[in-house]
Amino acid sequence: MTERKCFPCNACCQGWMISSVVEMAPGKPCQHCISEGCAIYPDRPRIPCQIYRCAWLREDGGLPEDFRPDICGAIVSLGRVWNGWTVIRATPTGAEIPGATLDWIKAYAVRLNTPLMIQQNLVEDGQYGAAKILGYGPPEFVAAVRNAINVDDIIKL
Repeated sequence: MTERKCFPCNACCQGWMISSVVEMAPGKPCQHCISEGCAIYPDRPRIPCQIYRCAWLREDGGLPEDFRPDICGAIVSLGRVWNGWTVIRATPTGAEIPGATLDWIKAYAVRLNTPLMIQQNLVEDGQYGAAKILGYGPPEFVAAVRNAINVDDIIKL
């Protein structure tokens, strides 16, 4: 596989990821994000900027070429831990992950036998607000998240 690079993507810098170091929010890019990439790239924060690698960038990610986040509409993160479960995290680069992309990610989670956490960004009056988290996975995972996530948000395999 040819080494993949962030640029020209930079979807994680466009406000779709959460950071306690750099100010950004859904629909509000990092203040250092410019058309050429990152204005402070050599001095960017270690966490999250230097260490985060989406699944598309990772050699072990297994994502096809057209799953670059800015193309497919989702940032896929591997090896995330949620309440003791190792999960795949899928974050949209807009309000929701496009249907075909979400179907592929669900099948990918099944192949990896790994639960999936899916984020939906809620829009009110044209502004991004809260996010809804959906769980997708085996019955044991569904049981584990039943108290933490609204039951209507859980999708059983």
